[in-house]
Amino acid sequence: MATTQRLVEYYEFIMAKGDPRTHEWPMIATPWPTLCLMTLYLIIVKVGPKLMENRKPWELKEVLVVYNFGLVLLSAYMLYEFIASILSMPDFNLWCEIVKYEDDPRLLRLARVIYIYYLSKFVEYFDTFFFILRKKNNQVTFLHVYHHATMCLLWWMVCKWIAGGLSYFGATVNSFIHIIMYLYYGLSAMGPTVRKYLWWKKYLTKMQLIQFLAVIYTASYALVHEECGMPRFFLWLQLGYGMTLLMLFSHFYAITYLSKNTKDKKQE
Repeated sequence: MATTQRLVEYYEFIMAKGDPRTHEWPMIATPWPTLCLMTLYLIIVKVGPKLMENRKPWELKEVLVVYNFGLVLLSAYMLYEFIASILSMPDFNLWCEIVKYEDDPRLLRLARVIYIYYLSKFVEYFDTFFFILRKKNNQVTFLHVYHHATMCLLWWMVCKWIAGGLSYFGATVNSFIHIIMYLYYGLSAMGPTVRKYLWWKKYLTKMQLIQFLAVIYTASYALVHEECGMPRFFLWLQLGYGMTLLMLFSHFYAITYLSKNTKDKKQE
């Protein structure tokens, strides 16, 4: 009982240390809504393919076109808001910005787009759901599920405690990449007449790898320069998470493109 009581007290203590600006925003006060949606996502990932086993795959061409181009627009909006927020603060340090918890409209604008970015990670769950409905289960890999499931929790933590400062970096770069990525998927969903012109898919993975290297660099820089003022726990978390994604995406790139090129050369 004493241990349980201490855990409860510690939980209440760290929850009380959250960003006061975001505390009342939907789903931010506690982690439970995010954890429940993550759990539901993982249940669907587990059960969905079994439910579809004896059913025909769904034809979702129009839905996929609308969905992907919708995410292009959302990503473009978030990218604009990130850039506009930063440009509105002339003294903003791109590599070493401390989180400021003031009610400055410019800081709140940055916090809001970080919050929107967090919510967008739940929308992206439909990437997986559409794969399951179309019986493209080979696309529902460990990398895919790990990335989609964990991003929501990580960005809840950002919204809860550090909705500002250096947190902008990964979300800004990712929003830019998602414009290109969902544009590719939207065009691809239009069918083979358009898909045959889409020669640049492998470059998406290269861009993602560069993104992870950049995130690892910014976390490392902030760890070395303590004047950046970012909580070290979050910097180590960002560094570790970035490294896991770098390794997983590198493995995906190697088996998808490098091994294919090797096989093609052998056949020649």
